[in-house]
Amino acid sequence: MHRNSMKSLLIYLFIAAIGLTLTGCSFSFSLGGSNSNQCQSNCTSGAGAQGVRVYVEPNDGEQVITGAIKSASKSIWLEIYILSDRNVIRALEEAANRSLDVRVMLEPRPFGGGSSVSRTLDELKAAGVKAQFSSPDFKLTHEKGMIIDGATAYIMTSNFSRAGLGDSSGGSGSRNREYGIIDTNAQDVQAVIAIFNADWNRTPAQFNDANLVVSPVNSRSVFMNLIGSARNTLLIEAEEMNDSGIEQALVNAARRGVQIEIILPAPKGSASDSNSSGIAAIKQSNIMVREDSQLYMHAKIMVVDGVKAFVGSENISAQSLDQNRELGILVSDTGVLRTLQSTFQTDWGISRTA
Repeated sequence: MHRNSMKSLLIYLFIAAIGLTLTGCSFSFSLGGSNSNQCQSNCTSGAGAQGVRVYVEPNDGEQVITGAIKSASKSIWLEIYILSDRNVIRALEEAANRSLDVRVMLEPRPFGGGSSVSRTLDELKAAGVKAQFSSPDFKLTHEKGMIIDGATAYIMTSNFSRAGLGDSSGGSGSRNREYGIIDTNAQDVQAVIAIFNADWNRTPAQFNDANLVVSPVNSRSVFMNLIGSARNTLLIEAEEMNDSGIEQALVNAARRGVQIEIILPAPKGSASDSNSSGIAAIKQSNIMVREDSQLYMHAKIMVVDGVKAFVGSENISAQSLDQNRELGILVSDTGVLRTLQSTFQTDWGISRTA
């Protein structure tokens, strides 16, 4: 072999070895330039969290959240896309009045307009809450995460809105299907705290937890790994189907014999279906797609072969995976998996073919 070629090979092998050593750490690099579709850090998918709990909306109602806030004895840290539920806001204010460390980060430009966000922040500040807009480093902060007393992390699909927390005053059409994971595993909680602190202080997040699914860090990589690992079944509830890379991965899984069932929201009224092109792309491979018209399908879950699941804020869209701040988690707890699968089957039964 030519000396220069041998030298190049040795350099490449040395760099590759370093890369393997650093897998799962909070930083990495790639050869050949940047690639938005290539995970740049925390790229190893975890085996899934055990010993966690799940709640389901609209079944469990807002008391899951208001109860957690009222039970806090030291601190409540919240990083969320939308905070509009009056009972949750009141509970946060009461916690601040009890001299708890209450911190809230809100996205300033949520879908539908952010005219009320500043008013909410001002109201919270007046009650003693430390409140601020979320970091401008991301296209949107779409995360739905809460930390109670530095010991329990809530990783959710739902905003803290009336529809997201099971309010029924407006009829069934105003209620969402949502899930939340309640996690007391120290490694997971500390990683969520690290992300919160980084976003609060406008610094890069440094964390090491292979079970967390974080945009724009590793979400795309985890989604691709999950779909690629499926051997028998793949159940998905999602709000969006708008990413060609994920759609192709689903098609590939179906072609190798995986039975895939997907539930998406039904279009509202006469509105066109924003997921229509994605649905068309995956249905040609015999992937079964239904749309739920009874509850609004705001959930974001994947259940792979009944043994591992994703639950979090990430949508199946390029912006969500590659540009937003999002937070999710991998779970392998058998009780959680049973609940996710049984709820999915209920939703599947009331949904109609897309």
